[in-house]
Amino acid sequence: MNIRSLFKRGAVVVALIAAAISTPAFAEDLLSVARPKDYKSDVDLWSTFLREAFFKDVEIIEDKTVIDMTTPYRAEDAALTPVTITAQIPQTPERYIEKIYLVIDNNPQPLVGTFNLTPDMGKADLAMRVRIDRYTNIRAIAVLNTGEHHMVTNYVKASGGCSDPFGGDIYEALKRAGGMKFRTVGEILADSTQVGQFSVSHPNFTGMSVNQRTGNIVPPHYVNKLKLTFNDKTIMSAETGISISQDPSFRFFFKPGQGGKLRADVEDSKGNKYTEEFEVTEKAS
Repeated sequence: MNIRSLFKRGAVVVALIAAAISTPAFAEDLLSVARPKDYKSDVDLWSTFLREAFFKDVEIIEDKTVIDMTTPYRAEDAALTPVTITAQIPQTPERYIEKIYLVIDNNPQPLVGTFNLTPDMGKADLAMRVRIDRYTNIRAIAVLNTGEHHMVTNYVKASGGCSDPFGGDIYEALKRAGGMKFRTVGEILADSTQVGQFSVSHPNFTGMSVNQRTGNIVPPHYVNKLKLTFNDKTIMSAETGISISQDPSFRFFFKPGQGGKLRADVEDSKGNKYTEEFEVTEKAS
């Protein structure tokens, strides 16, 4: 089973749940199901299902020699939980991190995203915000161009992030969808890399949240594809799902050199496509 099929199945499940909930009263009962937030199932989803689904017959090395990950032990906001992945090796043509899979075991759609990386990044660091449904392990799995798989795991206490009520104006949020921002952060480093921060305005509806104004379930609608290029060279691309927070934002490294154009191509689950270009100068900060 490939990654795209898993995303599609997850989206179908979310859509079916949304369709089945036809009244506000039922929705409220469902989303406030009596389960302690620190509930921990006796079933290990990773070992019994997720590992087999995503990495069947693949040797995974659990260590911190290739990547490390920083997450809060207890998230202040389950819908905006920060995740920072730090590469322990440089991105060189000979040996580099080709993909990073981010998995949240206990989320309705466990695969947060697949991030396709290139040597042109210089460093394979990534930072983003995610939703967490309930107390869970978060896993980052790095796949090297040599075929090696390395995994780090953190435990995070948070709950309700996937069904967090949407309190704003849905129509206004959708009007703003596709608006993008990009900036560089800090100075260019000795290895010629610089931090870039990209964000796109999008409500990223999960299909599990209630519109507080109407009491109805908001159908799923989220960013599912992202591609960033700099001077016509791909820096990174990603396939993402409902676990990415509202208004997706990503930090990453790239090599600005003498400057140029950074292009962002974004697509959402309803087929809407957005594109924008940004001028990058050598000494931007």
